Parts: sequence; structure tokens; C-alpha cells
Amino acid sequence: MTGSTPVKQQQWADGPFPLIETPKHKQGPTNNTDPYMETASTMCVVHNTLLRGLNSIYVQGPHIKPEDYKDFIGYSLCWHSTLHEHHTSEEEQFFPEIEEAVGEKGLLDGSVEEHNSFQAGLDEFSSYLESLAGKESKFDATHLNKIIDSFVPALNNHLKSEIQCLLALAQYREKLPIARLWDREGFRSVTSMTKFGALPFFFLNLDLTAEGGLYKDWPAIPAPVKWAITHVTTIPHQGYWKFASCDRNGVPKPLYAPG
Repeated sequence: MTGSTPVKQQQWADGPFPLIETPKHKQGPTNNTDPYMETASTMCVVHNTLLRGLNSIYVQGPHIKPEDYKDFIGYSLCWHSTLHEHHTSEEEQFFPEIEEAVGEKGLLDGSVEEHNSFQAGLDEFSSYLESLAGKESKFDATHLNKIIDSFVPALNNHLKSEIQCLLALAQYREKLPIARLWDREGFRSVTSMTKFGALPFFFLNLDLTAEGGLYKDWPAIPAPVKWAITHVTTIPHQGYWKFASCDRNGVPKPLYAPG
């Protein structure tokens, strides 16, 4: 961390869609290093980053000036890409690896079904924004927020439910190397996310001060790599990142257009 100072303000990216308390924070100070607790808690950090990003779109959209429409549309599509890539990796790799380890195919079908429960809304979200290519002046934040309103209840339900699902995997303790599988999933995510879109979007909405800095060292990647993500991958779309909720050090910053 550097000398950045956390910003406290009324209108930020912790609402209107509430963030989720991590299981580790909920249980309070402890020496417990249970891998299922750790996995569920850091998955919760991922989910809160997605929620923070969505809130930053929902809150700022109605106050964006026409000259910023193009960058805001690009920023919003980065949120969609981040969520899509996260869920695709879960469905194609992380979930099957868990099921193979415990010998129960279909064990995590419920989470996949939850993904499907808000897919139509996500498709509408991306289709609307992509339809504005070359005609960004027609952007309508009210319409975009109505689309978000249509899928956010199912999304919120899933983001909470999946945390409990991971905690419940503790019953397979001897069969399931959950920490190793989750570490592998994290490595895949950092190395395969869209380099100039989803990757910087995630790290610029990752609040390292949350819950008293409980996850300030997560994810465990080398400092030079983290620096490159927040300083180099941001260059091609520099105009996007003014809408992000956090600065390059993972510290909350004032929203660009809070209203």
C-alpha cells in the first residue's frame, strides 16, 4: 500500500446493491485457517468487486455527460466481460474439477442454474450497449438501469448463495483439495481475463481496505504483476477507468459522476 487515503462519502459504490460480508469477517478474529472458510471468503471478495463495479455503473450512469458516453459504455461492457469470464471459468473448469475430486458429477449444477437465471438480463445489458457503437449519443442511462433492475435480484441471490455452497463443501474435506483448486482458478483468472478490459476493471474495483483490510494482500500475486495490471493494462482505454470505484492502490476514491 502507498500513501493513498480512503475516502468516506455518501454516494459511493457500496450501494444501492449491498455488498456481502465475508464469512471470515463474520466469524470475527480467530486463528482458524480453514481452507473452505478462506475459499468462500475470497470468492466473496470477488463477488463484492463485481457488485462494486455494478454499483459504479448504476450510480453514475444518470449523471454522465454526453462527452463521456463512449467511455462509460466501454467501462460498462468491461463489467459484463468480467462477470461473463468469471462464470465461464467456473462452469468450464473450477466446478468440474471440484466434482471430479469428490466423484459427484452434477454436484454444482445448482450454481450453474443460478447463472442461467439472470443470463437473459445480462444478454440484454450487453446487447443494448453494443448496439450503441457509432451512435453513443443515444445512450440512455434510465434504460440501462431498468435492464439492471430486471436481473439484479437473481444476480444478488446467486452471489450470496454460492458462498454458502462453497462453505458446504467442507463435508468433503478429505476428498477435496479446495485450496489448491481455488488457487489454480485464481491463477487462470489473472492470466486469461481480457487483458485491457476485464482485468483492469476487476483490480480497479477491488477495495483492499474493506473489512479493515482483511484481504489487503489478496490476490497473492507478485507486486510487479499487480503494478502492471493497474498501470499498464489501463493504457489502451484510459478514459474508462475514471468511473472505477477504487484507485490503483485498491483504495476507495470519489466517484467521477456521483450526482
